[in-house]
Amino acid sequence: MRWASASAVGSDLPALLDRVVGEVVRGLAGCPAHAAFVFLGPDHASRSATVRDRVRDALPGASLVGGTAMGVAGGGREHESPAALAVVAAHLPGVEVRALHVTQERLPSQDAPPAAWQALFGVMPAAKPSFVWIADPFSIRPDALVAGLDFAYPGHVTVGGLASGASGPGEQVLFCDERLVRTGAVGLALAGDVVVVPAVAQGCRPFGPVMRVTACQDNLLLSLDGEPAMDAVSRVLREAAERDRSLARVSALFLGIDADPFAAPDDEGPWLVRNFLGRERDGTGLFVGEMLRQGRRVRLHVRDRVTSAEDLDRTLRRCADRAGPTCAGALLFSCLGRGMGLYGVPDHDTRAFQTRFPDVALGGFFCSGEIGPVGGTTYLHGFTSSFGLFLPREPGAPGDATR
Repeated sequence: MRWASASAVGSDLPALLDRVVGEVVRGLAGCPAHAAFVFLGPDHASRSATVRDRVRDALPGASLVGGTAMGVAGGGREHESPAALAVVAAHLPGVEVRALHVTQERLPSQDAPPAAWQALFGVMPAAKPSFVWIADPFSIRPDALVAGLDFAYPGHVTVGGLASGASGPGEQVLFCDERLVRTGAVGLALAGDVVVVPAVAQGCRPFGPVMRVTACQDNLLLSLDGEPAMDAVSRVLREAAERDRSLARVSALFLGIDADPFAAPDDEGPWLVRNFLGRERDGTGLFVGEMLRQGRRVRLHVRDRVTSAEDLDRTLRRCADRAGPTCAGALLFSCLGRGMGLYGVPDHDTRAFQTRFPDVALGGFFCSGEIGPVGGTTYLHGFTSSFGLFLPREPGAPGDATR
């Protein structure tokens, strides 16, 4: 297994393609590519066919997916520019790679059995597939897509992101082999001698006590530990350290929901971090960006650049322990709200990754939403960096060993 990535910025598209594609081909060192990813700035979207043809000519036989993006990563750099291009390619011996395109109209209903999803993608659970998805946020519900995948493929891994190169419906360009499409989601299904290790850095830090949801209605949080939700949150903030109170005022406050409902009472997560959306009009309830269930453990969270950097390092450290030295390549799906805007320095998440994985090719793009699992369930996130690390499957290893 061998991976290569490259990225650059430029207004001269032929020169840009020569530089980026040439670097990727050299990085493969003569190995044929079986999978390729293209992330293209909107300044070059009108010439997407030229990009597709150049990449397919240079990487014949590779299954190709990608999309337009306001920033890209590859070759050790991050370029937050509408004139950027990134290409990632992978030599994957023993891996079956299938390019997929799905639209909202083709998604099975919520009542459909797993077989309907399996028929849609042409992949059976016995193959132990993993998926990478790039979705257009204007034309498909990515939450419905990932929920269906979790339902149809227990124990699988899905990573990806929402294309960020458009401001309205029909403006996005998605790559799917020889096709250029403007709606739905494109992806790769990978099965065989490959394991995908996911790592989702949500960029937040918990504070205050762990509490339980004692009353809720859909995404309306009504009470915590028997206390009205607004009163409980206000009390925790009054008792918190000054730094936490300050961050809660400046960077907003978040709710961490225990991602494992069967965790022991003293288990410290993982937490699924969601926004507070607002206060109930005529009460003390709080709306949260996630459906709630009575009895779930929750904890307040805050975020800033220091907290985000620390969380990223912890996430990658745990991932390095799991992936080991056999990791061959990785994809990065990072929020548009991270990068220079959050950290004030270029290449932050890429450099953090290289600290833990110095010889591993990494590429990806800045997203309008990120896809990745937390606690074994796949979610759509915001303000995160979602990584997928690719390594050969050990003989006899179960498909969900890295969950």
